[in-house]
Amino acid sequence: MFYGRVDVYWPDGPIESYRLNKPTIAIGRSTGNDIVLDTTAISRYHIALTFTNQQMVLEDLDSVNGTYVDSVRLAPREPHVLRGGEEIQIGDIRVIFHPPSEALSLSEDTTQRMVLSQPTYRLELEGPDMDVAPGAYVQAALKIENLSDKTDRYFVEIDGLPKGWVRVDRVEMELEPGEQGQAMISFKPLRRSESQPGEHPFVVRVRSKSQPSQTIDAPTMLRVLPFSGFGMALGASQTDQNGTFQLYLHNQGNAPLPLTIQGTDRDQRLRFDLPQTRLVLGPGERQTLTGSVRPRRRTWLGQDREIEFAILARSNDQAGFLAAVPGTVMDRGALPPWAPVLAIPLLALVVLLVVGTALLLLGDDDDGQPALPPVIGTFAVSSPAVVVGEPVDVTWQVSEADALDLVVQRRESQQRVSLEPDAMAYSLSFEETGVVALVLEAHNGDAVATSTLQVEVRPVVSLTLEVVDGTELVHFVQHDVQISWDVLGAREFDGQYSVWLESSDAAALNLAAPQPLTNAITLPVVPAGEQVEWLVTLYAEGQDNVTATVTQKLPIVYPSCELSAARTVVRSGPGEAYPALVPPLESSSEGNLSFSPTAQDPSGEWFQVTIGVDNPRQGWVRRDDFTCANFDPDRLIATNDFPPPPEIVTPTATASPPPTSTPVTPASVTASPAPTSAPVTAGSTPAP
Repeated sequence: MFYGRVDVYWPDGPIESYRLNKPTIAIGRSTGNDIVLDTTAISRYHIALTFTNQQMVLEDLDSVNGTYVDSVRLAPREPHVLRGGEEIQIGDIRVIFHPPSEALSLSEDTTQRMVLSQPTYRLELEGPDMDVAPGAYVQAALKIENLSDKTDRYFVEIDGLPKGWVRVDRVEMELEPGEQGQAMISFKPLRRSESQPGEHPFVVRVRSKSQPSQTIDAPTMLRVLPFSGFGMALGASQTDQNGTFQLYLHNQGNAPLPLTIQGTDRDQRLRFDLPQTRLVLGPGERQTLTGSVRPRRRTWLGQDREIEFAILARSNDQAGFLAAVPGTVMDRGALPPWAPVLAIPLLALVVLLVVGTALLLLGDDDDGQPALPPVIGTFAVSSPAVVVGEPVDVTWQVSEADALDLVVQRRESQQRVSLEPDAMAYSLSFEETGVVALVLEAHNGDAVATSTLQVEVRPVVSLTLEVVDGTELVHFVQHDVQISWDVLGAREFDGQYSVWLESSDAAALNLAAPQPLTNAITLPVVPAGEQVEWLVTLYAEGQDNVTATVTQKLPIVYPSCELSAARTVVRSGPGEAYPALVPPLESSSEGNLSFSPTAQDPSGEWFQVTIGVDNPRQGWVRRDDFTCANFDPDRLIATNDFPPPPEIVTPTATASPPPTSTPVTPASVTASPAPTSAPVTAGSTPAP
């Protein structure tokens, strides 16, 4: 199994990459680790990476210097889910985790490989074989072979990628006849917000100096992962006289960053006023928020005092990080400390008047004044959609509350969780699919405030594709593909479950619901057309029509056969009776000639191929003249779509005139039957 890759960036510049081939990987200074990093800046056993529940989890092993993910320190022994592309700091070493790409389906990785030819040279391109996060790198190997009988020089160009992303160690090479040269292409997207995540198509172009028109373009793809980065600061650590502050926000990542902003203090004595608590920062975007903070209750007497607070920013994406910046606000008394000494007589009189008035007004009323209504400032969830068993964090900011309840409402059930009045977060998970309503109730005496949000709980889905007789699909060749799936949480439907599968080629696979939760099937697949990937999507529907999907894909390549005989003839049909379309091709003059067959005749002795570029035509070559590298020739599809062999015209003989001296007229000549003749192969002379 292949669980991903980690890139290790040393402070002095070297980069090391490690494949994760085990479900648990320990990283540290000691030789007992799976990945040993010999530096005193990290602990003997610093972190562990564990693949569980289809997720990679990072855990700090009580390290001395701690572990930071995107600049946020992890609590020791507290699991942290990695989504890919995060920046992990251990000591003075930076580590970036890369999950398995979708094409790998958590199995052994498959290298992109293509072979393209011109009459005088051939290139082979392998890679890039993995997704790459900005700041990390992957490589591809380009091999060029001189097929001509003369020394030639070749030039390598990369077209389609941003400047600074790619470097070629040999942009030109001179090769002797039959010599092969190699260039390494390194891809390293810049760790900047403008390095957009997703697929970036590009072309590796090779030009021949002696034959400039014989240019080969090898189109391929670089897949860039998203990465998160966030910066936040207060304009001043202490607010001004009015409690006003400026909060500076910066999305340093390359994907949109949804945020929830809130303020908090230890004893809930402050009230925060923010212009907006939810916002989305675009890649590289900066924003400045102007807010204010003030005590909930004014202090009338006493010394001025500073109250510490923090502004929190939580990301509402898969990273789910929480960042905080500290600040202070001054709680100033309305009267100076010496004011009570002068105001004691007057205050005593006022107190007596107030108490007397209160007794008169209250009379027999024992209910007292109504309690202040509680205020729910924010109520948020770490993710609005989770899968069965995945934890979700609920956070809130509440004031004027003496009791809190979190109510979990499902279709026909309700669960009430009592919370501490000063609590600000709660974690829970769900064992059933569907839409769950979370209701936060804040109580203060008889006054109640509520806030509601929804969480969609989806089934857990897992899908694996495997080519039984290889690692990739080949156009026009029948393959057996094993499709395995595992689902948790789909609703029952018609004796089984609401599970179904679809493929990019509906004729090859279209399994409608219901299906079992776990199954493995094998079916024949023949890729046709211009597809470069064969995709299969697994759908699973839970309660309340919530649906989870996962898509896996297999690469599709073209068949490749090389001329192994001394010569071959391309004919207009499958047989020697068909005329040649081009002069015979010989290996001695053309080098390693390659064809990509599209079919074979019913006898299996002839391959159908396409010849010509400007005016392509279908031709036929003998199967025994070629050696095929990436497929079993017996599995190439057969066709009857070819013309019948041309008729052989045999000369008609005329009878000899009788031995007479009388002149013979044309009417007296009679034709004798034509002799029976065997079929004549191209290039032979008919027998008289």
